[in-house]
Amino acid sequence: MVIHSAIFKCNLQLHHSVHHHYTDGCIGLQVLKNCPTKKRSLTLQLRTNRSLKLNRQLMNCSSWLKTDVIARVNAQLEQQTQGRLFAVVHAGGKQFKVTPEDIIIVEGYWPPLFGDVITLDKVLLVGASDFTLIGRPILSPELVSVSATVIEKSLSHIKTHFRKKKRKQYMRINFHRTPFTMLRINSIDLKGCVNQKKDVEGIAGRIF
Repeated sequence: MVIHSAIFKCNLQLHHSVHHHYTDGCIGLQVLKNCPTKKRSLTLQLRTNRSLKLNRQLMNCSSWLKTDVIARVNAQLEQQTQGRLFAVVHAGGKQFKVTPEDIIIVEGYWPPLFGDVITLDKVLLVGASDFTLIGRPILSPELVSVSATVIEKSLSHIKTHFRKKKRKQYMRINFHRTPFTMLRINSIDLKGCVNQKKDVEGIAGRIF
């Protein structure tokens, strides 16, 4: 699961430090052209140590950012201050961006009957005002739940399928209607905590 959050200050500082690092690297390359052979290995070693130090700083900063962002997201979930949620769900071979009280149409044959209350398990993404949770490829059903009600099952308007081959005396016309299912999204619920690991975990809800 990937967490995106609006934290720009530290990213700008990292970009600034990386820019200076590559600038120094370019200057080092220009100096290398005029360096003697004995000094060249020492210069390469200094550049390697500098890049390793920068990588450690980036790793430490990224781990601190991850911990801080997860703590803020969990605090919002506990206090129920995340605001209005939206989700991207997969149903009937298509993806839909939905919010509570939305109505979507799933084309083709679908087993649920009229009046059934179903749970859409394939949730690819959930977003709020300050954060977004992205599944890889889907979010865990223990973390997010999208509930919907089947409000209509019917057929589409009459569609015409016309085929003709010129100079072959071939012309066919067919009519067909596609079944569809209309859903109303009842709720989008986030439950539990982000990045919470269990001691014992089953294989339910996993994709292999």
